[in-house]
Amino acid sequence: MATLEVRRHAERSDRGNEESALSANGRAMAQGLAQARDAYALVVSSPLPRARETALLIAGRLDAADPALLPEMGGAIGDRLYGEMRTLADWRRLLDERDEARHVADEQLAAWTRLASRVGDRERVLAVSHGGIIELPALVLAERLRAPLAGAAFGYCEGVRVEYAKGAATKIAVLRL
Repeated sequence: MATLEVRRHAERSDRGNEESALSANGRAMAQGLAQARDAYALVVSSPLPRARETALLIAGRLDAADPALLPEMGGAIGDRLYGEMRTLADWRRLLDERDEARHVADEQLAAWTRLASRVGDRERVLAVSHGGIIELPALVLAERLRAPLAGAAFGYCEGVRVEYAKGAATKIAVLRL
């Protein structure tokens, strides 16, 4: 059974700059999650610097930057990425209101399954992504697995752990700090 950990990047130094590196607090947070280099069979991140740096600090390496972990989220979804979406219930409402939110979730779930399929049974994948990009697919998957998720939207370095068997997700758990 392959395991995929999808985590939000650590705190960045300049929230107004998409290319910003991590802040000192963000680096310390990611280092606090550091695992042995061989803890993950595959380490990927979105192409943005803050995600790449987070992956390097947690896993000690980065095998690839995967653009699938940074989908286009324009329109209503993009407008709600910051500020309004404080809880998983807020993201759930967006899924219920907007077809494009469901589309983003389905695309991310396919990307997650592809990543998990790249490793063997009992191996782990670390994928570092972004807030909002994790909540939508996590909620859809949790609904499919009848494992409801609740609480705050994912903070820095938080996310989900998904277990796969025979190419299908079988379990989801929230990763909180």
